[in-house]
Amino acid sequence: MPSFRMHLRARGKVAQMFNMLSDAPQHPNLALCTAALLYILSRDRLNMDLDRACLELMIRLLELEQDESEDHQSKVKEKIQKLCETVHNKHLDLDNITTGHLAMETLLSLTSKRAGDWFKEELRLLGGLDHIIDKVKECVENLDTDDDNENLVASLWGAERCLRVLESVTVHNPENQSYLIAYKDSQLIISSARALRHCESMIQLYCHHVTNSGATSTHSNHSNVAKAVEDCMRAVLGVMLNLTHDNEWGSTKTGEQDELIITVLNSVLKVPQFLPQEQRFDIRVLGLGLLINLVEYSSRNRHCLVELNVDSSCLPETEKDEKMEGVKQEQKVDEGTDDKTQKRPDTNEKASALSALVQFFLERERAAILAEAQADNIISEAPKSQADDSGQWQVTSGEMQWVASENNTDDKKEKEEEEEELDFNKVLQHAGKHMEDSIVASYTALLLGCVCQDSPVNVKAVRESLPKGDFSIMTEMLKKFLNFMNLTCAVGTTGQKSISRVIDYLERC
Repeated sequence: MPSFRMHLRARGKVAQMFNMLSDAPQHPNLALCTAALLYILSRDRLNMDLDRACLELMIRLLELEQDESEDHQSKVKEKIQKLCETVHNKHLDLDNITTGHLAMETLLSLTSKRAGDWFKEELRLLGGLDHIIDKVKECVENLDTDDDNENLVASLWGAERCLRVLESVTVHNPENQSYLIAYKDSQLIISSARALRHCESMIQLYCHHVTNSGATSTHSNHSNVAKAVEDCMRAVLGVMLNLTHDNEWGSTKTGEQDELIITVLNSVLKVPQFLPQEQRFDIRVLGLGLLINLVEYSSRNRHCLVELNVDSSCLPETEKDEKMEGVKQEQKVDEGTDDKTQKRPDTNEKASALSALVQFFLERERAAILAEAQADNIISEAPKSQADDSGQWQVTSGEMQWVASENNTDDKKEKEEEEEELDFNKVLQHAGKHMEDSIVASYTALLLGCVCQDSPVNVKAVRESLPKGDFSIMTEMLKKFLNFMNLTCAVGTTGQKSISRVIDYLERC
């Protein structure tokens, strides 16, 4: 019962209880029950009240092999299944109730926020990270063989949940970052690169199919896969972003993976076309951030990026928010197309990665200016003050009195309030669009600046793609972004130093 679990937490009995169960791994039935108890407690959206001893017990349970020799094992499993059905168990396979499975599900539900900052270090020292990395590898390998949509979703979600925990424990933690990079000859990086390639290929198939599917059942199945692919892709990029942040070793190891750089570049330029409008910003920023980390300290990665070519037909024109461009969207529907992104004519021409990124920067920069202008126009059109017609002043018995009008003005006032709220929402919408486009443009400018450093050839290539060959359009955008970071972040972070360095370099070009 939730109330009893709350009572245990309030009395501080959770840690005491698991300390008394420290010998549970030696007894199969007791181990299974202990793992089930850990799992049930982890379902509450509260801190787990764990200490090092509890975490050590969880990992020891995780290492246990399935033992079918116990006569009462089946009866215990039946009781645990009924108990698990009373809590949120979305990812739990009720047909596979084992000690290791329950312990793994408990571990994956934990993050450093729920368990405390000590959790990051202890999870590494006790061997918990090893199990999670191995689980990622298992899920990614299943992507090669899973044809059924249900199994595909299970593998994607399994990998995504493991990667979320790894992302959590590697934030601002160089020790964990180094450990994950080195573990089994960079097994995590290899698995993550494979997962990213799978996601890129599947997202074009399933997300595009969802957009154009007419059958309800088929649409639902593909929608589940599409959502799982999007979540997994974000998790992969998040982990790689942490492993390569201000880390030359991590950047080098990651950049060495087959087709990794072109896959990340496609996640910025190509993949967002297949995603809903509200999902594009996250993928672009994560992809651009990863590319920046890869090229900032690695000349090899810079060379690989510069040598890449992309299909020019995949480069999007400036995107319009559907709500902002309703008329144009209706015209496009009338013409028989439902594309949310305008594209150039389909050609087989190839464009260099640098020219494609410059074009992408210019499009985002123009979109930001447009959104800002539209927001300013709405603000400048201030509502005119209108005379109060709810009544009038009249002289009654020698005194001035306000006499209410017989006409009911409630409907009119309500309509005016709705119009004001609509205008306010429009301003927020345009402001949000401006912010997103500005951030994406700034990240792209920073990436191009990192590629240009110490390379006159790259400087020339970028300059030729810019209007009038002038870097000022990039430096102005970066200066605005730097001012924004100075207001919202701690002064002196590595990101701010990188931006300042790139600005200084581009201004000297």
